[in-house]
Amino acid sequence: MELALGLVLLLYGLSDLLFRFLGLGAYAHASRRTPKIALTFDDGPSERTEALLEVLRRHGVKATFFLTGEKARARPDLVEAIRREGHQIEDHGEWHQAWKLFLPWLEWEHMRRNPGRYYRPPHGLHTPFTRIFARLLGKRVALWDLESKDWLNHFPEALAERLLYYLRPGSIVLLHDGPKRTLKLLERVLPQILHLGYEPVTLDGLAPRPLTPRLALIRGLQGFEERYNTRHQVVRAGYGPFDLLRLERKPFPGPDLPGLSRGIPAFELHLESQRAMELTPLEAIRYMRESLRKAAFLVAEDPEVRLVYGYSHLAQGSRLFGFNTHPLPPWPHFVATLSSTWFHWLYRGELPNPKQARVELTYLTREELLRRFPPSTPASPKPAPGEGQTPPP
Repeated sequence: MELALGLVLLLYGLSDLLFRFLGLGAYAHASRRTPKIALTFDDGPSERTEALLEVLRRHGVKATFFLTGEKARARPDLVEAIRREGHQIEDHGEWHQAWKLFLPWLEWEHMRRNPGRYYRPPHGLHTPFTRIFARLLGKRVALWDLESKDWLNHFPEALAERLLYYLRPGSIVLLHDGPKRTLKLLERVLPQILHLGYEPVTLDGLAPRPLTPRLALIRGLQGFEERYNTRHQVVRAGYGPFDLLRLERKPFPGPDLPGLSRGIPAFELHLESQRAMELTPLEAIRYMRESLRKAAFLVAEDPEVRLVYGYSHLAQGSRLFGFNTHPLPPWPHFVATLSSTWFHWLYRGELPNPKQARVELTYLTREELLRRFPPSTPASPKPAPGEGQTPPP
């Protein structure tokens, strides 16, 4: 009996790990090549649905509403208002009570009662039956790749800054129809999303794709990336859809370079791999030039920083942008090679190649960076006083 119970719990845990945390096979984002995004609202309709519709209408934005069956039947007028405004309506199940999903006959009833081509489980929760029932009912499971965290007791300004930091081309953004702070968040973030060049559309307009195992792994690792960025105060060089660089301020770890010793203040460059993963080489070159100008803006504002640097097997290609290269000592070279190989497979799907160029240090001095890439104004608006903690908590 204990063994059977243990196996059942293991099966439920694995299902949630694979299909909610990783999102394997779910529709969680679309192509990263175009700046279209989808804003999605769960849990409605609510007493704030009309106010949400007014904000969306004012900014000319279409969204997708995942409605709960019992709430939709209680307020058919709001369901009609959502449809009349041109928004997409999809299924969030019958109830929003997670415990019912653990009983297969209740989960079936929960998923069966309401129409919709897309189904989003409450909290994204998955059981071993969720995908089976979805297939039998002809529904696609829709998740997300960016949580707004509008259910947390954070200031809307901090939520807006975090959303802009992690918003990417093709993103499906999880929001909620109900919390008061969601309205304040939208009031703040929608003008900036549009200013940055993103195009909010419905799920149908976005045309998301089911996540392959590799894309599911990328989704699952996003939380680790966010924790790293927060812990190390990594900043983005511009918030535009194709701003490809993040910068981490730290003492230069070496090796010693001509006129540049270990320990001097520097920015380590991190590539925004999810933004670059589907770009052609020519597109990547164009966007990298623009990103380096925005990185130069941050360097110009920090007079102590003496250089920017990174590690890559594409170091020789960085000469196109004026970077210098330098070989690495054995241990740093080993670590950098492992890291570069891993990310190259994860984001490009390419296996290690023995003929691949060696990983090298690539760098530009402060003076050379500012000469080659005169600073431009960042793509995102300047933060108001008291803000600008990027990324926010």
